[in-house]
Amino acid sequence: MTEDTNSLSLMPLLSTLVYSVIGIVLMVLTIVVVNKLFRLQLHRELVKEHNVAFGVMLGGLAVAIAIIIAGTIISP
Repeated sequence: MTEDTNSLSLMPLLSTLVYSVIGIVLMVLTIVVVNKLFRLQLHRELVKEHNVAFGVMLGGLAVAIAIIIAGTIISP
């Protein structure tokens, strides 16, 4: 019998989950560090002061992490 190359194997699924969790943890850690480093209050900056630049930075961070996770999923 030949092995189906499209079948779901455990190793790629596990690596995807690991990289996803690492990415999310790094994203949260980066937000916390930026928040402490620049003495910002995340809720105040985004909601009360409508700081668009801060929101764009957080969005860019999320997209960067998503690209890393997608690259991991696609890699052989």
